[in-house]
Amino acid sequence: MSTVTAAHITWESIQVGDELPKLQKTETQETINNYGALNRRDPTPRPTRGANLHTDEEYAKQGIFAGTVNMGVVTCAYMMETLQLAFPTSNLLNGAFSMRALEPFRPGDLVTFGGRVLDKRVEGGKRLVDVELSGVNQLGQTVATAKATVPL
Repeated sequence: MSTVTAAHITWESIQVGDELPKLQKTETQETINNYGALNRRDPTPRPTRGANLHTDEEYAKQGIFAGTVNMGVVTCAYMMETLQLAFPTSNLLNGAFSMRALEPFRPGDLVTFGGRVLDKRVEGGKRLVDVELSGVNQLGQTVATAKATVPL
């Protein structure tokens, strides 16, 4: 099988089993802090403000992960970035995406995102490509999985 790239993808060229390009992301406390800062614009007090549960260093020490972790929406963004390497962005805007977090994505983690084509089908006159994605950290743990349907 081959690797799908947005610059060269066509309905005819894509095949079940094709691989998506790999994308590596290293999470740091700085990137977690930056995302937390964006969310501190929300005037809702802690602890109902979700960003603090994962990004506020002092508060997160008391939480389920005993420290700061990447927010799930950021993991979704990394997976969407992986999809953008394989498909034109305009196609992704009209598709479907569902992600599930499985393990914490902690500061210092190096996660490799990738995926493969599961199916290629015509439904209701639309050409659809179903893909699965995953993010695996340096310990071999799958931190997240996702499924996406992309119209071509």
